[in-house]
Amino acid sequence: MSENKPNTPKQVSWFNGCGGRIGVVVAQQGEYAYIGAALRHDEDADVAHILAYGARFPLEAALLLPVSKSYPADASAGDA
Repeated sequence: MSENKPNTPKQVSWFNGCGGRIGVVVAQQGEYAYIGAALRHDEDADVAHILAYGARFPLEAALLLPVSKSYPADASAGDA
């Protein structure tokens, strides 16, 4: 039986929006990026929350955005 591996972030782009910061998170794997609001006072917790619960965002568009923070490549990202 295979186990569900959590997706990890590859990069995040932050923008100031009305009422707070908006993040667009690109994951190490997948066909979409995810967009959501920063609800916590910890950037890494915000990124994890957006990756888990954010709305789908077109990956091609997300890759054109300026990168606010990059994350190291996950060693297990290529494993199936």
